[in-house]
Amino acid sequence: MPLRGGIITPIDIGIIGAGWICEMILDSLQKKGKDKFNLTAVCDVNTARLQELKSKYAIDKIYTSADELIKDSKTEIIVIATPPFLHFEMGKKALEAGKHLFLEKPGSLTVEQIKELVDISSRKGLKATIDYVMRRNPLYIILKKICDAKIFGFPERAYLENYAHDDHLLPSHWFWDYEKSGGIWVEHGVHFFDIVNWLFKMPVKVQAINFVRKGEALIDRVYGFSLHEGNVVISYYHSFTKPEAFEKTSFHFIFDRAYAKVNGWIPEKLEIEALLNKEEEEFLTKTLLRNSDDYLPGVNIDINCNILAEYKGDSRFFKGKGKSFTASRRVKFEFSLKQDRWEVYKSSIFKGIEDLTEAIKGKKESPEVTLEDALNSLKIARDLEKNSIKI
Repeated sequence: MPLRGGIITPIDIGIIGAGWICEMILDSLQKKGKDKFNLTAVCDVNTARLQELKSKYAIDKIYTSADELIKDSKTEIIVIATPPFLHFEMGKKALEAGKHLFLEKPGSLTVEQIKELVDISSRKGLKATIDYVMRRNPLYIILKKICDAKIFGFPERAYLENYAHDDHLLPSHWFWDYEKSGGIWVEHGVHFFDIVNWLFKMPVKVQAINFVRKGEALIDRVYGFSLHEGNVVISYYHSFTKPEAFEKTSFHFIFDRAYAKVNGWIPEKLEIEALLNKEEEEFLTKTLLRNSDDYLPGVNIDINCNILAEYKGDSRFFKGKGKSFTASRRVKFEFSLKQDRWEVYKSSIFKGIEDLTEAIKGKKESPEVTLEDALNSLKIARDLEKNSIKI
């Protein structure tokens, strides 16, 4: 937050794109960041929508031209909340104009375009990030700490089951148009590729199948896998075929001595069933939660433990994958978020913008989520598309 005349003043933010995600951003900033951010301007071609948002959120300025908003000398951070095919064009203009950048995913439709944004931001000394909200979620942060600590041994496999809704997506919607969205792998899959890259690093090989909806020229289901170092295999299934009230997402992770499952694409519960000793149980129930208030401020975590079995004597000794280990208990843990999932979502957006401002102010070298992360997840998406069979 810059100092002007000895007074700390909020950073000014302009948003390009006035759709659903724009309102989520506006709501999160207004509720959580009034003392840190000014909602300076919003831009969209829909003037009625602009007037609605101006009135609801007391926005200073509205524009129908992105170029005009970008030229606004007061605006320091530009948020790009448009459909994907406009991300690169708008992001490049913002960076060239000397603005810091908060991009909705995927950030662009091609790897080359993301590389160009990385180069421009580096050349001009600007900070940029991408809105990977799942990285901010406390349940994935817990899973990341578990992976880094290797308390359950090494990962063997993970698989995603994502049944998303399409009841609001008419065949004419830009989501189905590859020229505008990049398809399911690009528009939606990058969230999950980023999580996997964060946990297990980049894959060495990918393969996919894309399913064409019968009687229509659109792809509504995709299945693929990625092979990672150590022969860790990850599979992904995305299906845009359900009503919104019936959508369901689960991401499963299998380790040497544990099974973990994250429930919800906006995660609400993390279930872990593990063979462990007292020290490992203490890590899960105490160490992980000691600073949990810092994971996502305002979002609290409940934990429930259920002892499934206890082992004594020789029964404490186990063998698997050619390795021996001991365990005193088999326990199922449930980590649950207390807040509503949309409040968690808004908090995650706010955390991302707050993290960007800390980098801008020099409190850290770069945001926690960078354009390089966007580049790596987009590489996987494009490779899956390239190596896909259409059925």
